[in-house]
Amino acid sequence: MPWWNRAAEASVGHYRIRTDLPAERANELARHLNIMYEEFSRRLAALPARAPAAMNVLLFADALDYLETLQFRYGIDATGTGGMFFVNPSGSALALWVGDLPRRRIDHVLQHEAFHQFAWSRFGTDLPLWVNEGLAEFFGDAIVVGRSVMIGQASAQVVQDVAAMIEHGSAIAFADMLTMSSEQWSAAVRKGDAAGLYHQSWSMVQFLVYGDGGRYVGSFERYLRFLNAGFPSETAFVRAFRTDDVAGFEKRWTLYAARARPSGFLTALQRIEFLAEGARELARHGTVPGSLAELREALDATAFRYSHSRHALALDVRTTPAMFEIPWTGNDQLEQRPVFVVSRPKLHQVPRRERPLEELSPTPASIETVLLKPMDLSVRWIRDPGTNTFRYEIDIRPRAR
Repeated sequence: MPWWNRAAEASVGHYRIRTDLPAERANELARHLNIMYEEFSRRLAALPARAPAAMNVLLFADALDYLETLQFRYGIDATGTGGMFFVNPSGSALALWVGDLPRRRIDHVLQHEAFHQFAWSRFGTDLPLWVNEGLAEFFGDAIVVGRSVMIGQASAQVVQDVAAMIEHGSAIAFADMLTMSSEQWSAAVRKGDAAGLYHQSWSMVQFLVYGDGGRYVGSFERYLRFLNAGFPSETAFVRAFRTDDVAGFEKRWTLYAARARPSGFLTALQRIEFLAEGARELARHGTVPGSLAELREALDATAFRYSHSRHALALDVRTTPAMFEIPWTGNDQLEQRPVFVVSRPKLHQVPRRERPLEELSPTPASIETVLLKPMDLSVRWIRDPGTNTFRYEIDIRPRAR
């Protein structure tokens, strides 16, 4: 039976959701979407909707159903994507496949694409791509804890990539970013420049929100209002910032970006996922490290790496010394540096019903953070009794006092 016919449909808050996910998981993602919708609405409250938006969401348990449904129902080739927001004559929707991906990776794609969907209702096709993708990444990197949203997070890899672009003179000129068409953007992506486009767009948004102590955020909000009213990008920029000195802005951005520092919390989230991927791979071969040093030695010995896709980017993550550390900007002598802690699971920590399976497939190493602000992280392993394999979730928990 086609996915469309066996998926359930329901209205949840602001969204109309069709999915074949188990009810509990579907409800979690629907709740997450609605929290982000309220965040978009609050931060872009001054932008009136141009027309009522159909907030349709398609959540797929399996990647093949995602690909086939988008191809045969909407005429979209979604190969190599994890999710998208699309508008075409057959309809519009945010579509995402879940599989057994870590929740944090799902959240990023969901938040990124949900912003595109929200932005469509405010700007249509009038939002320049650097703003659209920059804000989508800005909100994609946000972290939801309870009903609170932590924005302004900065990934170590992205911060480093942007600084390297500036140092090597490969950053795209501000003036070119302001006027880049969708055709030019797509051509750059096909040439392999996707990472630079997405990372620089995020960095420019981050600068306009936080640069020079938040000096530009009011003007940035005016820029968005002018775009919402239909002004061309260059005109909107000059009117909002009351200057046509785009080169001056570019110079201030390069200084900001070259000195930027990553967020310890977001980077720890990304790196604990890498460590979990490595620990799961080692456990498949019967190795369960008992310390961070043992985990690092084992991953070094196998030259461990893993790849995944996000938007138009193919991300290849390798074992390097930095992947076992958490960025730290503390300067208080009384404050200790946050660290990853790795240990072997104790038998009493394994559910009794799973103990007969433990010899055949051992639970991977326990991984958590200690002293991370504002909260600590831990990897929770979930065994599938049918296949005796593991997936994992990264839990955010209050710091022990």
